[in-house]
Order: sequence, then structure tokens, then C-alpha cells
Amino acid sequence: MDMVLTALDDVELSREICNMCRKSRIPVNAADIPDSCDFYFGSQIRDGPLQVMISTNGNGPKMANLVKKRLQNALTGIEGPAITKVGELRAQLKARAPGVGGEVGKRRMKWMTSLCNIWGMEELALLDNNMIQQLLDDGWEKDRVPTFVELKGTCLKPGFSRGISPTIGPVLGFATGILLTLSAWWIRRR
Repeated sequence: MDMVLTALDDVELSREICNMCRKSRIPVNAADIPDSCDFYFGSQIRDGPLQVMISTNGNGPKMANLVKKRLQNALTGIEGPAITKVGELRAQLKARAPGVGGEVGKRRMKWMTSLCNIWGMEELALLDNNMIQQLLDDGWEKDRVPTFVELKGTCLKPGFSRGISPTIGPVLGFATGILLTLSAWWIRRR
């Protein structure tokens, strides 16, 4: 048995089950007895590799759900793709500078930390293979962190797009209609 869950109306029986589990070294969750739980279930947010678990340690499961909703509203949706791209860069960096711990490990960690602090989340999400190679060649190899702009990256802010907005035509048509109507009204009044 890997774990035990109890959800009984009999608190004493739940406590007895908890004690039996502890003697057998089996983790137990006793619903409505938070201090007897070895683990809790939480509310989760997932966005690709990003996973956030919210727990109230049994004090208020609905509160965990409310906090989850607040956190979800604060996330933009770009976090998961950004983490994926950083993971790709990190894997290529480890292939270029292998080793666990030691000076190379410290240097890799410092360089990746600097990159994540300098680049914006949106910029990290837009990393492509060419940019990754440039970062490694012009950044890692030269012990510096090139900016997104230095790598010729173009970042579109949310709500903006390249080219003409699809709403410009109807807006111009509406404005032209108003001007023509006002002109006709003005001419008739004379």
C-alpha cells in the first residue's frame, strides 16, 4: 500500500487509521483532520513545463482554489513557452560546457541567471535556434549576455501586430460615412 486516504464521519476511527498507517510507515491524509495529515492535496496550475501547486495545509481548500484563480489571472500565458525555450538553451549550453558542479557549473548557472534577469519573459519565449546559437557563440563563449535587440530579435507587445490592424478598414469606412453625411447635411442647410 502506497498511501491511505480517509474521509469518515467518525473522527476517532480516522485517528485510529492514522496511527495504524504511521506504525506501518504509510503516508495518510485524513479529511477534516489537518493536523493528522502527512500530505495534502492542492490546487494546481499547469502551463507546459510550469507547474504551480497551491496548498492551505488543510486549512481551507476553497481558499486554495481562490488563490489559484488569482495566480492564473496574473499569468500571461507566455511563461510556459519561455520556460521551454530556456530549457532548450540550457540543454545546448550543458552540451557545450559539460560537467556537474565545479567552476563550469557555477559559471553556467551565473550566465543563465544573468540572461533570465536581462531578457524579458516575452523575449525568452521568442528564442529560436539561430538566437540560441548566437547566445552561445557571442554570449557564453565571450562571457557576456547579448541583449535581445543585439541578436536582431523583434518582440511584439501583446495587443500589437505587424501591418495594418484588421479594424482599420471598418473604422475608416465609418469615419468617411460620417464626413459625407455631415457634408451633405451642411450643403442642404445652405
